[in-house]
Amino acid sequence: MGNWAELPEDLLVLTANKITLFEDFLSFSGVCRSWRSVAINDNFKGSEQIPWLMLSDKDKPDERQFVSLRKGGVIRTVNLPEARGKRCLETLGWLVTVAEDGEINLLHPFTRVQINLPHVTTFKHYQMRTFDKNTSFISKAVLSSRPEESEDYALVVAYGDSGYVCFWRPGDMSWTDVRISLLYFRDIIFHGGLFYGVVGRAFVFAFDVWGPDPTRTWIALQAPEMYTGSGMKEQLFIVESKGVLLMVIQDLSIPKFRDDRHYVPAGTNRSRVDYRMPRFQVFGAALRGKGEWAEITSLGDNALFLGDNASFSVDASRFPGIKANCIYYTDEYWEFRKQGGVLRHTGIYSLEDGSKSPCYEEESLNPICPPLWVNPSSF
Repeated sequence: MGNWAELPEDLLVLTANKITLFEDFLSFSGVCRSWRSVAINDNFKGSEQIPWLMLSDKDKPDERQFVSLRKGGVIRTVNLPEARGKRCLETLGWLVTVAEDGEINLLHPFTRVQINLPHVTTFKHYQMRTFDKNTSFISKAVLSSRPEESEDYALVVAYGDSGYVCFWRPGDMSWTDVRISLLYFRDIIFHGGLFYGVVGRAFVFAFDVWGPDPTRTWIALQAPEMYTGSGMKEQLFIVESKGVLLMVIQDLSIPKFRDDRHYVPAGTNRSRVDYRMPRFQVFGAALRGKGEWAEITSLGDNALFLGDNASFSVDASRFPGIKANCIYYTDEYWEFRKQGGVLRHTGIYSLEDGSKSPCYEEESLNPICPPLWVNPSSF
């Protein structure tokens, strides 16, 4: 067999162009120096990707590990001191980092490119906060497009304990709040040129940050008639999947230890019980037409990824290792863990039978930056 390192460059470029998965492109770049020289962004033609799970920092706080769901283990370890001790939220492969001193940045985890954002004190309602840690100030962040692909992009965040929403565009020196009649925004997506946000009462609002009145919002969809919650014991997500808007409701209720007789079999060590058995309910509505909600009992070939990332859907039939008709989730229930219960921060929920399975066996816990899904993009 010939020397693989001596293959002609044009043949290597042709091979690189045929790779569709980012993690395979990463393996390609690791073969040798000549292969690595052609493993550049211009030669990667993949589009939709398998999400990676970014773990919390462990013994080395400047490093972050990324888990491949397809390969079942850590696929990449990145030196990322820019994220040390900071809250991280994900959107389109970028991290929004929030430091305790209030500094906020957009950070690409693989190139380590940083974009400075206005300080946390420039939020309109910053002085009304009821908590002490700046790292908890932002709960969700969503980009309209990747900064490396367009200069005319926007970043929308939900912030504060009342769930206010504001946006930033390149060149802005502060955050701009949108006008809203209901608060407690729980999730935000960007679709078809508009941002959509769901509030605690399950109403969906829309707004256009490029429009003539960028702070104006309007109700795009009423709450599902079948939804009877208040938004206080549920987490709400919205996801676009093949042209349909999905609202996912996660039951956050957790039994008290004194009421655990229905959860703990006789003779079981209570400290080893996984109390946090999530339950999800999914509704779907078309964004055009009447927009009436209907309960969704099957996601078909799709899988949803929810958590501190911008919520998204993937076609599981295209990616070996991803389970169809499932919800991949991360959550953060530290108070419950303090009481002695076992809490897994990540899991896979089957919409078919309501069963739960782990997506990563090892423990990865951090109160500031728990594990989160990352859409890998570029080097």
